[in-house]
Amino acid sequence: MKIIVIRSEVGKIISSELMEGELDQIVKKKSEDAMKEWNPETSDFIVLRDIRELELPLPLDPELVDILRNVGTLSRTSEKAIARIPVYTISFENMMIGEDNYVEHKIYLISPYINDDIKTELEKEAVEITTEKAAPEGIEEEGEEEEK
Repeated sequence: MKIIVIRSEVGKIISSELMEGELDQIVKKKSEDAMKEWNPETSDFIVLRDIRELELPLPLDPELVDILRNVGTLSRTSEKAIARIPVYTISFENMMIGEDNYVEHKIYLISPYINDDIKTELEKEAVEITTEKAAPEGIEEEGEEEEK
């Protein structure tokens, strides 16, 4: 099976590659790789599994149907197929930068490869995850107000 493995650091894609193998084994291998870079004194080490729902136009290629059934669930309406697939996020350099603001500087995003459109969506998500977000202008954290 083809697996997409995306590595993003500080808002940039470092690598995006297709690998052949079993999803769970690739997640474990990339977790081991990330663990070697992880500094437990400054960051959490997190592996999250999320289920994504994808809407795909019909008809589906029979090979894609097999992949979707093997890694998730597949249903259909009269106009589209609805697939639910796992997406794993391995976060190994992250930090709290405010009371409710958490930033992930280095991650892997791993998922079964479905098509190039889904790959592009996952790459955009990886960039977004690792991009530090500033608070909206005019909104200040409690205790940051200037004295008048």
